[in-house]
Amino acid sequence: MSSLTLYPSNWLYNAGVIGLLRVLESVRKNVAALFNDGTIKGVENEIRDLLEKGTNVPSESPLDKLRDWHWHYVKTSFEWNYGSITDLVTDILRRAERSTNRSQLKGQLQCKDFKYEAEEVNFKDINEQINGVWNQTFGRNPQYTVEKAISKLVEAIEPKKNAYVYRKAVGYLFSQGGFYQNLYNPNWFGDLKKFIEFFTSAKVFNSISSSTSVCGFCSESNFEVEPIDATQMSFLFPVFSKFPNAYWQNNEKAVTQICSLCKFLIIHHHLALTRLSDGSEIFINAPSFQVMWYLNKFIREVFGSVSSEEMRSKRTLLAMSVIEYATKIQATLGVWTGMNIEIVSRRGGAIEFFSLPYEVVQLLADRRIASLLSQIGEFEILNRVLDQDFSRLMEMGYRLLRIGLRSYNDRAKSENDFVNQTLRLERNRRNPASVAEQIFKLCALIKEKQKRREEYDYIHFART
Repeated sequence: MSSLTLYPSNWLYNAGVIGLLRVLESVRKNVAALFNDGTIKGVENEIRDLLEKGTNVPSESPLDKLRDWHWHYVKTSFEWNYGSITDLVTDILRRAERSTNRSQLKGQLQCKDFKYEAEEVNFKDINEQINGVWNQTFGRNPQYTVEKAISKLVEAIEPKKNAYVYRKAVGYLFSQGGFYQNLYNPNWFGDLKKFIEFFTSAKVFNSISSSTSVCGFCSESNFEVEPIDATQMSFLFPVFSKFPNAYWQNNEKAVTQICSLCKFLIIHHHLALTRLSDGSEIFINAPSFQVMWYLNKFIREVFGSVSSEEMRSKRTLLAMSVIEYATKIQATLGVWTGMNIEIVSRRGGAIEFFSLPYEVVQLLADRRIASLLSQIGEFEILNRVLDQDFSRLMEMGYRLLRIGLRSYNDRAKSENDFVNQTLRLERNRRNPASVAEQIFKLCALIKEKQKRREEYDYIHFART
């Protein structure tokens, strides 16, 4: 059993660890078994297995030469960036409908060849089919609708879909402008063997040198520590120059050394980010890997059911994730509610941090309160709780009750307008009195929670 323990550190390192866990999950590893009181234990053996074994990779040659990590890293990265092949094709064709530079978009669909030693994977036939379908869709005499073109292109890519996923993902990750540009030589994109040999367990767990240098990310000296290479790891330097609050220690000079393991972990950080429709990428940071794993998982699930207007509020997304955690995980947030849980939001050259007050996290982490908020499902009510504006919440309940006691036709227009503006869900609009009852119950639970907290604080103060 590996003795290596990973402890939460700065947000970029934490995101890298959560991203790695997503790769482990893709290989169907039991991620939950690695959590130990906020830390992660036993992960060294898992990483070694991923980098050395190829038991869960495509069966077709030469992709069958890949190790589990290499395949699932590119596969998960492709899915993170594009979704499915159908999603990628659909997105490009929809943009081509509105674009004047269609040739560039067509190039984004086509794929470059690669090889493993003497064995070549050639995309010439697929690229020719893409060119033909494109001309029949956007040429002078179009024969295909966009819907038919999507179907034709997905069908054309299907025979080499895994090879297509691999080549697109490697190019996306390591090309100029990609997440990890300069880390991996672009001249190697067409060489599968180089990709396998570049990421090995011997390099990740590079034996410790005689130096006493400490890694600026994990604060350990378990593996070889070296100065950060400004060229090879250029993706870190925008963090230093543009994101002054990128690290909890707020000191870029403290992060000039990196160990071989952290260098590997950080190239997973994109997989922990959730993209929003406003162009930002967010990550929920916390002092516990278990909490981070589930909160970020929930935010990805919540993201698909939230409107663009609601997604503008990062605190709402954080609150919804805490509620999901409290209602679905058979373990409470416990001691973590008293520590910093925040959303890191990255957009262009700016980074922001959003957090919830300690008192609000205490409320949302209460399973009964979280369950009731989840049942109600109304953002207007959730926002009252986030604002800790409980008097207005009660007023809202009384007004909904008065309105709900009359039939729809007996209400004034202003009353129906109030219901429609306050409640988004149709089931709630049909029965505002029922929502009022839930609001009163919610307020009672909040008051009970606050009273217990006051009593605890009084007893604790008296003892001290």
